[in-house]
Amino acid sequence: MEQAALQFTPTIVGQINTKATETSWDKGDQIGVYMIKSGQRLTSTSIVNAVNNHVFTINGSLFQSKSPIILPNEQVDFIAYYPYKSITDFQYPINLSDQSNQSVLDFMYASNAKNINKTNNTVPLNFVRQLSKIAIHLSITNTAGLEANQIAVSIPSVHTQGGFDLSTGKLNVNLTEKKDIQGKVSANTNQTAIVEFILLPGEDITRKAIKFIAPNGDSYTWTTPQHQNLKNLIAGNRYSFDIKIDNGKPNGGIGDSQAYLEIPKMSNLNNDEVFIQHFLPDANTQRNYAMLYDKKLKMAYWVAYPLYNSILGSGNRTDAWGYDPSISTAFQPVLFKGFQPTGYDRGHQLPSADRNLNITHNKTTFYFTNMTAQASRLNQGLWANLETKVRTWTAQCDTMYVVTGAMPTTDTDNLLDFAQDNDKKDIAKPKYYFKALAMKKGSEYYTIAYKIDNVTPPAKSTFDNYKLTVSELEKATGFTFFPDLDNTKKESINTSIWK
Repeated sequence: MEQAALQFTPTIVGQINTKATETSWDKGDQIGVYMIKSGQRLTSTSIVNAVNNHVFTINGSLFQSKSPIILPNEQVDFIAYYPYKSITDFQYPINLSDQSNQSVLDFMYASNAKNINKTNNTVPLNFVRQLSKIAIHLSITNTAGLEANQIAVSIPSVHTQGGFDLSTGKLNVNLTEKKDIQGKVSANTNQTAIVEFILLPGEDITRKAIKFIAPNGDSYTWTTPQHQNLKNLIAGNRYSFDIKIDNGKPNGGIGDSQAYLEIPKMSNLNNDEVFIQHFLPDANTQRNYAMLYDKKLKMAYWVAYPLYNSILGSGNRTDAWGYDPSISTAFQPVLFKGFQPTGYDRGHQLPSADRNLNITHNKTTFYFTNMTAQASRLNQGLWANLETKVRTWTAQCDTMYVVTGAMPTTDTDNLLDFAQDNDKKDIAKPKYYFKALAMKKGSEYYTIAYKIDNVTPPAKSTFDNYKLTVSELEKATGFTFFPDLDNTKKESINTSIWK
């Protein structure tokens, strides 16, 4: 029996959003692929069967080769990148001077496909975005002669050149070269537009004098704020600004957009509330999960994470209960054993089974910051059924964005209840749990939410009894979920999608 030709299923990580958004690739998109001996670094001697920067082109939802490639008898690894170009010495040149076609600047790198053998010719690739993006939401009012569809926008003195070493997965920036660059302007109306710049990670864009230039030469300058998040741009992140030019005077600030779609809007955090971002331990540019954690209550209000087929697995549960390395142990519960009183489990907000591809991923779900005191019959019954259903839905879409949360108070009950950890310290006990889901299928988004009290559920109840719209959950919790989605996407539930 003749073996089928090698092909790849692609997932995109990062919220830069050019024409290749998540897994919605465009016709004609091409990637370069290297097949190398398993466990070896990409070199001229590690390449197998001359698969050396081999072109694969998108066909539907798969990347395929014009000349079929057959997997060898030995195990192999794959290195891939987008967009394809002819390169030498495994060095991919990057030049961001011309921003007019941003899709060709949107460099992505995949190195997750390891120990591949002949049993499966369809190989998943996770393409991780390596550059950063600024998105300016511009509106113009009461300013004569200035229209959004005619404006030019520039940012001064930024690095534009570098090179990505495909053998090491490292980006090197040319620090000796800086220049002013002009952004891509996409007008929505005469009064509104989106202005976008793709920039190199590590760039400091604080106090940058961004100029908006009219066709007659008039210019309007807005200076970026002195904000910590803007001092060192992170690969794959999108930084959003809302700018208005009113009567010729620009004003504005950092917009609602977060680095990733699943992260709720955050503002005015108190001294006890901290944002924690975890990346995958074996791919430290690829996000794992994030949380809003309360150091005083010793619990997370929410944990946000993406799900897609290639991050799911089975059989790797570790039960590796332990401290979260990203925050002092003084602010974490001690949960090597269960909560007291009995009847409450160490309930995962990010489920163990959602990070079950390998042991290193799974261990990160057993951090004590990810645990809350969850009623045992809820955790092991109705809530577990909902978690399983989310994974089932994930198999039917491009990406599932999940926010799981636990609220220690309600609108009608502000008194805190407590459980005790292994040191008999008080840990806030949630009054209810919630999930907000945004499913991406192609270019469309669909949302649904659930809100369930932290008690033993009534007999024969199902999670479907607890569904509500994301907008309704926002009103109940006070959080803004999926801030980059239009509110209309959050105000209804498409029952044909959420079966």
